[in-house]
Amino acid sequence: MNVIQVSARVDKTLRDEAQKVFDKQGLDVATVIKMLITKTAYEQQIPLTLFTQSSTGYPSGWFSPERVEAREKISKLTKKSEAKTLDFSKSEDVNEFFNEEFPEYEELM
Repeated sequence: MNVIQVSARVDKTLRDEAQKVFDKQGLDVATVIKMLITKTAYEQQIPLTLFTQSSTGYPSGWFSPERVEAREKISKLTKKSEAKTLDFSKSEDVNEFFNEEFPEYEELM
């Protein structure tokens, strides 16, 4: 395999925000770039949805203070939650799954 190095200049804040998403998947920026290039080569098309310049981008209000606050609340809730391992072949685990209450989510209702 003949390997070359590819580099790109990206705003640090933008890279850091993207890295948070990649971290959730156990990925780093270099791996995601390799994935993009590999998929593009195999499929012979860019594996992203691209819009024309007339596109409006994000819906209006997407970055409103209310929506940003709501996303922050959701992020905090996911950090509070504990993952449980349930075995759905056991009736007590099935019952626990369907009967469990989530008081930490009540403020969203």
